[in-house]
Amino acid sequence: MAITQDIVYHGNCHCGRYCFQVSAPNITSAISCTCSLCTKKGYLWLVPAEGSFTVVRDEGCLTEYRTSTLADKFCNYCGSGVVGKHLSGSLQGQFLINIRTLREPYVNPFKLESTTSAFESKDEARVRGSFPRQSMETTANHLFSCNCGDVRAEFVGSVEAEELKEDNCSKCVRTAYIGIYPSKDAVRMYGRDRVFEYLTGGKFTGATYCKTCGVHVFSNIYGPPISVFDKLPAEKKERALAVYHKNMSIQPLNVRAMNDLDLDAIRSLIKREDEGTEGYNLDLP
Repeated sequence: MAITQDIVYHGNCHCGRYCFQVSAPNITSAISCTCSLCTKKGYLWLVPAEGSFTVVRDEGCLTEYRTSTLADKFCNYCGSGVVGKHLSGSLQGQFLINIRTLREPYVNPFKLESTTSAFESKDEARVRGSFPRQSMETTANHLFSCNCGDVRAEFVGSVEAEELKEDNCSKCVRTAYIGIYPSKDAVRMYGRDRVFEYLTGGKFTGATYCKTCGVHVFSNIYGPPISVFDKLPAEKKERALAVYHKNMSIQPLNVRAMNDLDLDAIRSLIKREDEGTEGYNLDLP
């Protein structure tokens, strides 16, 4: 019988303030959980063998948030959910690693979809607040919230009528982000003061995360300084400004944060870009 050699996987939150390595057989499957927190964060779990997990870098950035089902640890700088421990259900007491945070070798979550096993687990409600009654003006509304209820949004429209996008770039893959991009006029926001924001690259878009539970509900659009268009020829400037103003008028929302999400029902509507994490590098010591 051939002996299967374990692979050393290197993983980290997106900003690299928390890094680890784990030895495991070639990862070809994952575990998901139906509790509200795992659903909103899109976790794909790996249960490592005892003694196979090693912390390589820890700058004290992990915040723990607990429900009756899960003790979840996420980076309070970049929002990545990294590790957890289930407190109930068939995985009770198990230490878990979010496969989405593995960097090298990269494990494409799109390839794991058909081999992911889910188990039923329902946690107690953690929503502290409720949506104002006056905002419930139409049955077409969709409600979004983090797990603890500090950050909430109401979309007056139909998610199915919007363009749904998902990609597996280094940042989006870690938050399992599925985006819709309605106009700001169609969205009512609550709890903007209860998030931390993570900006990368040109810092034209900021992903926000609940300070308490770490769920990503919405993003902020800043765009480049409008002065960058001044150097363009008149015709190109007009077209570029039209795109700029359109982008500045949208309010991105994370579909995974939608209350009562039925992902299977909308999966066929999601447009995917399977470009992976090429070009993503960390300057590690």
